[in-house]
Amino acid sequence: MPPTGRPVRFTLVGSAIGAALGATLYFNPPVSATPLFALSPKPAEIGSAASAFSPAFAATPPFAPSLADRVPEPALPALAMTGANHPFRGLSSHDSSYPRRSLDATALDWQGSGDSLTATVGAEFLAELDIMVPPAPGLDEDLAAALAALPAGKAGAGDSSAVDLTITVSRGDTLMELLSEQDVPLTEAHDAIEALRASFDPREIRPGHELTLSFEPRDEGAPLFRGLSFEPTIGTTITLTRTAENGFASTKQEAKLVRKVARYDGEISSSLFEAGIKAGIEQTALSELIRIYSYDVDFQRDLQKGDRFSMFYEQYYTDDGRLVRAGNVLFASMTLSGTVMPLYRFEDTEGFVDYYNGKGEGIRKALLRTPINGARLSSGFGLRRHPVLGFSKMHKGVDFAAPPGTPIYAAGDGVVEKAGPFSSYGNYVRLRHTEDYKTAYAHMKGFAAGITAGKKVRQGQVIGYVGTTGRSTGPHLHYEILRQNAQVNPMGVRFPSGKSLRGKELAAFQKERARVDMAFQATPSGTKLASAN
Repeated sequence: MPPTGRPVRFTLVGSAIGAALGATLYFNPPVSATPLFALSPKPAEIGSAASAFSPAFAATPPFAPSLADRVPEPALPALAMTGANHPFRGLSSHDSSYPRRSLDATALDWQGSGDSLTATVGAEFLAELDIMVPPAPGLDEDLAAALAALPAGKAGAGDSSAVDLTITVSRGDTLMELLSEQDVPLTEAHDAIEALRASFDPREIRPGHELTLSFEPRDEGAPLFRGLSFEPTIGTTITLTRTAENGFASTKQEAKLVRKVARYDGEISSSLFEAGIKAGIEQTALSELIRIYSYDVDFQRDLQKGDRFSMFYEQYYTDDGRLVRAGNVLFASMTLSGTVMPLYRFEDTEGFVDYYNGKGEGIRKALLRTPINGARLSSGFGLRRHPVLGFSKMHKGVDFAAPPGTPIYAAGDGVVEKAGPFSSYGNYVRLRHTEDYKTAYAHMKGFAAGITAGKKVRQGQVIGYVGTTGRSTGPHLHYEILRQNAQVNPMGVRFPSGKSLRGKELAAFQKERARVDMAFQATPSGTKLASAN
């Protein structure tokens, strides 16, 4: 019996669109014996050719040098053929999950009726080709259908008849591969990528990015690639277009942003970070909240269940309402064990921005208690059983467990006194801040660029990265504060406050504070005020 199932139309093979579904067959000049072959999803269904087949028309298809299309794996047909001198090598598929295959056959006269196709040599019936293929939602079919519906003739640049295809980038995809899959010629794909570099690094394309590719139909040959566009980040659009000289040019456009000010309140049940995310606060804004309170708050020990926090900060949106990024924190408040700790953002007469309490006292202290973000205090200061040596030993600092590569910050302004390997400390940095105070950082994976002896650093500057060098059982930062060259408990040292506002600066601050307080009180939690100042 002949192969059964819904056949696939092959009359478009070799045309500008190509086969919308099914496989591509490669045909070479005859070798010797004329083969008899048939395709079917099930080998058992392949029998002798149907001699009663009556074609309605005859034609010789214009085969291109290389034709290819996708075939879903369940639809890859089995094949039976005669002709010992004409070996079978399979079907061709773009899918990288399966081996590439090709089929040799003689150049034949083709006859078709409806969706079936036969091959003949002269008047002698040779074969019938039917392939069972489920409806495929592939991009190629969408493109083929859209192109087929367009009027014939060339379209100019920007012509309304151009066809757009949207492709979602998957893990492991490269732009070259994505363009090649849409039959963009190799040289054009290369030129397009080179032109794109003027506005965007193609290596930064990430899974989830949506690329819109533009094509225009042509009377002959494959559709012409006109360009592409995509948003690498919300509010940023990269556009690649074909030029009049058949080259490519790219542009980068930033959307005009709408500023809003949002208020969020939350209660801590387990961690500040978890409570903040639950309240709807972006991670970047939460990180800023932690940073500005890190001078006075030990986030490992000071937070209790039921403590509360509030934030009043900027958010920037596109004009169609998509959040692009968080902006400055204008006001924040934490209530820890009943003590309210408000902080306000203020720019002084020298243009320096900092946070101040309600009295105009700056939050910055001489030194940070925790020179690392998001770390867990894994070992405190004092006598302990050493995890490597196995006996009790004075632990002259505190340890913060964190993933390898986590940035380590300078605890205060100062000068690098030592940077390099140092005994059991491994990679080690020591900073001199004042005549009395120094800080030390040990077991580092490596040092930040420029961190060498004699280098001046500022508080909060990255000086290195968490590692496990020296005598260490795992990645962590060993942090020491030295007062008059003797280690002291970093969690017990009291530091003097930073800058306090005076005179006209204090008056300007109090005016700004009153304005922010009024706006904050008037804004319900979770509300965003458009164009607030």
